[in-house]
Amino acid sequence: MKKLYFDTSTDVMYIVLAFNNKIVEINKYLGKRDHATFLVHRIDQILKKNNVTLGDISEIIVGEGPGSYTGIRVSATVAKTLCYAKNISLYAVSSLVFLTSGYKGKIIALHDARRSHVFACIYDHDQVLMKSQYMSIDDVKNQSNFEHTLPVYVHENHDSIDIEIIDAHKYKIKDLHRFEPNYARITEAETNAS
Repeated sequence: MKKLYFDTSTDVMYIVLAFNNKIVEINKYLGKRDHATFLVHRIDQILKKNNVTLGDISEIIVGEGPGSYTGIRVSATVAKTLCYAKNISLYAVSSLVFLTSGYKGKIIALHDARRSHVFACIYDHDQVLMKSQYMSIDDVKNQSNFEHTLPVYVHENHDSIDIEIIDAHKYKIKDLHRFEPNYARITEAETNAS
């Protein structure tokens, strides 16, 4: 079984190719609001390099956010398009879990959402203790599940991906056309308009 994983919720684009639940290659790219330019090209490169076609892929697992509004839209659009065109099963997973999956134990995954807020979730292996959400840093500290957790901050130097953890948290998208990323908050433009 061949699977393709990708996430563009942060400045770092991750593309992971796995055969029979073993990582064959991780392609990482540090960008600045340009994932739309490079995601499809890099997917094509990693597939060609490993003598794989899209027709060989049985599952695409995409990071659904929260994170960069534009970034998660890019991933969702590319994933939906590839799955629709090639009849591939689409799965989604929290980008927070995706990007911190290589750490062991009870994890609180944190991604800076600016203005003293973070995107956060708490999980322990395959168990979700707090779903991905937007919250103030003070509210994170007051979570009852916060005790005895390993705080893992999503950042550009992060390199630890574990597809076993990602697969444990993924869920199948039954209707490609209705799949929407997890924005977890309204956009800055929407906030300013209200």
